Amino acid sequence: MTEVIEQGGKPGGALVAQVLRFLAAGAINTVLSIAVYQVALFVTGHVVAYGVAYAVGILFAYVAYARHVFDAPLSTKRFVVFALFYAVSGVVGTLVNAGLIEYMALPARLAIFVTVIIMLPLNYVGSKWCLRGISGREQ
Repeated sequence: MTEVIEQGGKPGGALVAQVLRFLAAGAINTVLSIAVYQVALFVTGHVVAYGVAYAVGILFAYVAYARHVFDAPLSTKRFVVFALFYAVSGVVGTLVNAGLIEYMALPARLAIFVTVIIMLPLNYVGSKWCLRGISGREQ
């Protein structure tokens, strides 16, 4: 079945495979970022630890998405655009999460899951645009 999906044997199969690779890389990135954060807490405060973990996460995501999701060559220009996109995405995600909690009265422990669901398609499209251009072709 994975061969059919990877080769695009079904209509939309290539897109499904790409989305699944994006989700897998994102899951690995999440685990890595949490691990970096936890280790950094041994030597610094939580604000710096979070910043270091977020930066490591952006670097990992850039390489993983470029090489294993969108098949895009690595370049300094792409990395800068990607990093800026994810910095903005982090701010937007924070605002969405806060809005869900403060204006929609969602419990904070639930709001993060809704935020992730809202941000996932935006981050997928944004990552693809940063790495391949909105049409999916190389920039």
